[in-house]
Amino acid sequence: MNKKPYLCAMKSQVSAFCVAILLVLAACGTTRKSQREAGPDSLPLRQDAAETVSRATPEAGGEGQGAAVEVGAASLARRLDSLLLTADTLLRMTQLGLHIVDLTTGQALYGHNPLHRMRPASTEKVVTAIAALDCLGPGHTLDTQLLTTAAVKGHTLQGDIYIKGVMDPLFTAADARSLAAQLKAAGITRIQGRLLADASFKDGDEYGWGWCWDDENPVLSPLLVGGKPGLAAAMRTAMNRAGITLAKGIASGTAPSTARCLATVRRPLTEVLRPMLKESDNLCAEAVFYQITKRPNPSRSGGERLAQGKHYSRKQAVEVINEVISRAYENEYTAPALPTLTGGVGGGSSVADGSGLSLYNYQSAATFTRLLAYAAARPDSIYLPLTEALPIAAVDGTLKNRMAASPAADNVRAKTGSVSAVSTLVGYTTQRSTGHLIAFAILNNGLPRMAEGRALQDQICILLSQ
Repeated sequence: MNKKPYLCAMKSQVSAFCVAILLVLAACGTTRKSQREAGPDSLPLRQDAAETVSRATPEAGGEGQGAAVEVGAASLARRLDSLLLTADTLLRMTQLGLHIVDLTTGQALYGHNPLHRMRPASTEKVVTAIAALDCLGPGHTLDTQLLTTAAVKGHTLQGDIYIKGVMDPLFTAADARSLAAQLKAAGITRIQGRLLADASFKDGDEYGWGWCWDDENPVLSPLLVGGKPGLAAAMRTAMNRAGITLAKGIASGTAPSTARCLATVRRPLTEVLRPMLKESDNLCAEAVFYQITKRPNPSRSGGERLAQGKHYSRKQAVEVINEVISRAYENEYTAPALPTLTGGVGGGSSVADGSGLSLYNYQSAATFTRLLAYAAARPDSIYLPLTEALPIAAVDGTLKNRMAASPAADNVRAKTGSVSAVSTLVGYTTQRSTGHLIAFAILNNGLPRMAEGRALQDQICILLSQ
């Protein structure tokens, strides 16, 4: 897959491409004419494209190349029209939000209800991942630490020791043994005080806002081991195995700001993103969601958001994610021509959690493509680590068994989403005929059979990949 999107010519090309394609489509009279006349939500191109001046640009390779691109886009639109016409029975019963953008030219290629707010299911994880990479950077780590304010005399720590968890979803008993080994290497063989479990990293909510009681929901604890609460107990076991005596047992407590670090296990953010996206791991997504509130990226305002001893909260994570969505809608950040949206952040977003489990998450297809464009404009910090973690069609993750033996195979990199009556797919593909990078968002809601939504998504991706 082409991992280097070429966005530098977008601004100079959009005007010529948009008006020319509008003229071609008007002349063709496609089979879904009513869709094109239904207003800005249905237009495949910018609403204000007719106000631009049509002209061939040298950067586009002259009139011949520009005309070929226009004809290719028009042909793709006709084929998508035909595909949706074939699916008319399904679309009369259900809802479809679809938006497709050529990130190489900045041209919006197609839209069907691109502004409609719809349930994203696990494609919400794409929003979480992009926000995390933007605010934290790909080098960010989740650090589980042993802390103390006590002095060490001989081989004895003369006081309490704190185990401070940061909701590391991949922390294991082996990691606890690593912390114990670091203590032993520092010469400590006895803890005179207690082992205090510090859960101050996040708020006390164990479950997400709007989660269904009958789902298989992860517990949102800072003190995770093996994906479940129990970090302090695992730490005590690890110290015992290392020959470190704990004199006074386990309790709860918050490490003061003066505490110093004795041992650390660092988990790279990129290591958490892989199961979060490839396998749609909900706990990994919620861990990243809460990490976003730290926002230490020096290029972003705010830095650490909380004073010592305070908790990070869901509301703060939502606030930061909304800031990222707002930045993605600022013209100076992204070139693709999208409709002007009104009514809330990005005009179509409601963020409730990091995983997509919540009933209160809503996104529009246009918001997804805007975020994908924002990511593609930042290849090193967002796009490359994001696409390395996304499932690959017919290769791995939740797309392993989809789109095999097609132009989309080993080409489409996208996040799936699936909850009752909802099937979604959001990501990138490379158009093999042109080499252009394409961003797409396909949101099917109200499905009686999930397979019907997935089949339509696969057909769209195959068309885009040709």
